[in-house]
Amino acid sequence: MIEQKIMTKKRFSTAVELMVLKDGVSYLDAMTEIIENRGLDYNNIPRLLTDSLKDKIEAEANKYNLLRTPGGNTLPL
Repeated sequence: MIEQKIMTKKRFSTAVELMVLKDGVSYLDAMTEIIENRGLDYNNIPRLLTDSLKDKIEAEANKYNLLRTPGGNTLPL
């Protein structure tokens, strides 16, 4: 599935997108799986992210309330 070539932004992004479409996993899970399968360092992830992939990950994180908001989370009273 993932060729053993040098991982570029484009290859990483394509591999993540394919895994999300084929397996139905989240973007974060797909990234983790690829990093672990390739034996890459997690510190290299920021260098491998494209702008479109960053936007999709941010949208997914917002959907699952994984990001902190500047004002903090409050309950509606």
